[in-house]
Amino acid sequence: MSQAADDRGWDMEARVRFLGRVPLFRSLAPSLVRTVAQEFGVKTVERGGFVFLEGDRASSLNVLGEGRVKVIRETDEGREVILRQIDPGEIFGGAGGWGSQTYPASARAQEHSVVLLLPAERFTALIREQPDFALAVVAELGRRLRETEARIRDLQSERVERRLARALLRLANKTGTKRAEGIELGVPLTRQDLAELAGTTLSTASRTLSAWGQQGIVASARERVTILKPHALVAIAEELPPAAT
Repeated sequence: MSQAADDRGWDMEARVRFLGRVPLFRSLAPSLVRTVAQEFGVKTVERGGFVFLEGDRASSLNVLGEGRVKVIRETDEGREVILRQIDPGEIFGGAGGWGSQTYPASARAQEHSVVLLLPAERFTALIREQPDFALAVVAELGRRLRETEARIRDLQSERVERRLARALLRLANKTGTKRAEGIELGVPLTRQDLAELAGTTLSTASRTLSAWGQQGIVASARERVTILKPHALVAIAEELPPAAT
C-alpha cells in the first residue's frame, strides 16, 4: 500500500467508510465491508499518468477514491475514444475478476487521483468464500452489461446530435449541480473529451455544441459545460418533437 496515500487519509477506517458507500458494496453487512476493505491497497496517479494500459495483465479490481479517470481505446486510425468517464466511487478495470487475463482498454488520470485496488486473486477468493459478495458482483455485472449494450446501440445507430445529448445527460445525472442558469456538469471537459464520449470527431462535436449554444440549450467555456435547457436536450436525446413556443 502507498504510504503517501495513507498520510492523506486512506487508512483502514477511511477505506471502510468509503467502500460502504460504493454501490457494489453498499448492500453488504458492515462486517463484510470491513473484510473486503482489508484486502484493498491504495495507489496515487498524477494527472496524465496511467492506472493501467491496454494489454497489461489484469491484476486488480479498481475503485476510484479521488480525482477523475477516463477509460480509453485507440481506433485503427489512431483516434482516442473514451469508453467510460470514471468518477469517485466507481469501479473500473475489473477484467481480472471478470475472467479476462488482460485489460481490454487503458485508464488514464485526468487529474491527481487516488485508486483503491483489490488484487484479482483476492477478488476471486471473496466470490468463492462470501455468497453475499458474489450476489453483489452478479448485480454489478448485470448493470454494466446494460450500460454497455446501450452505449453500443448509441454508437452504431444514433445520430451524432443524439449521442452527444445522451452523453451530456449521463454526465448531468452523475455529476450535475443545479445552478440558477441550469445544470452545471461537475467535471471539467474539453470539447475533445465530449467528442470522444460521443464517438465523433472534434470538429463535429464543436459544431454541434456551438449550434446548441446559439439556441441557448447549453453553454460551454473553459472546460465547463452547463445545460441551460434540460428539456430541450432530452428532446434531442430521445428524438422528440420540439416544444411549441
